[in-house]
Amino acid sequence: MRKLNFGIISYAHPHALRYASVIAGGKHTRLVAVSGDGSNFDVAMAEAKKYGARFYRNYEELLKDGNVEAVYIAIETYRHKEVAIRAAEEGKHILLEKPIALSLRDADEVIKAAKRAGVKLMLPFNPRFTEPLGKAKEMLDNGEIGLLEYVHAISENVKPPIFLQGLDMSWFLDERKSGGGGFMDTAPHGIDSLLWLTGDVPKRVYADIGAKIYGFPVDDIGTAVLEFKNGVVAVLTAGWGNPKGYSYGLEIKYHLIGSEGFLDVRTAYPDFTVYQDKAEKVYWDRPDVRGIVESFARAVLDDGEVPISGEDAKKNLAIVLAAYKASEERRAVKLDL
Repeated sequence: MRKLNFGIISYAHPHALRYASVIAGGKHTRLVAVSGDGSNFDVAMAEAKKYGARFYRNYEELLKDGNVEAVYIAIETYRHKEVAIRAAEEGKHILLEKPIALSLRDADEVIKAAKRAGVKLMLPFNPRFTEPLGKAKEMLDNGEIGLLEYVHAISENVKPPIFLQGLDMSWFLDERKSGGGGFMDTAPHGIDSLLWLTGDVPKRVYADIGAKIYGFPVDDIGTAVLEFKNGVVAVLTAGWGNPKGYSYGLEIKYHLIGSEGFLDVRTAYPDFTVYQDKAEKVYWDRPDVRGIVESFARAVLDDGEVPISGEDAKKNLAIVLAAYKASEERRAVKLDL
């Protein structure tokens, strides 16, 4: 069976750990190379050894490896444009960690580079690849709850990355490198799911985002109200809202209210709870990452369309940036998408 040869560029983002496991064990993918750019160089080196992949000290060396056909880029956000453009120039297909870039202009440059090189570019937004939300989308499209009127989503609330043991996540607290805090880190997932569930784009956004819990130099949580062109109103809470002792590391919940019914997605991931000295949620399956990797690989191998394009990611970033502007200026901000 034909497999797509992947390289992972950087373990700066903690998602690289899960993606490496899925890519290495994928039906249509093979992990052949890892580079140690950015934070967590030692972790990247250890992971390369674990999976029998070649290790490169930097991404330029990895991109010269003719055996690498595609890359998953998990480097610090402020380097997304730089690395993605170089990957495109070397003819590598690109699975780029979110957000696509720090600015809409940079997003445009990444999109243009991929098109110019004729390579696939995809962003990994997880919620739409979970089974409960997939079922909800199917029911919405079939009109089973009538017209969608209102969405209340907690997507995603997580523990702050700096709480992760054995990883240097300090760059998340540097706005020049991350572009923002908890809302910038997690809201793109929720926004993508809202665009997908509604089949529409918002025309106006209001938000309250700030450093409300931990006293970080960046925001830790935010809530946005999005008014969609088709009349749907969505309330999205996202950020680093879960404390160290909370049993969920990841919180995703949706209330979808239609004219003829209401869908209550209590959790997007199958889990069970272990009660001992403390309560701990154990996720027994994560089909989202597997779905992202497999859909990207199939698009490359079959020369098809990726489910989440660079243009989708640019719209997503525009909404996130508008939410920050709305919060700073204490007013609703109009969108032209």
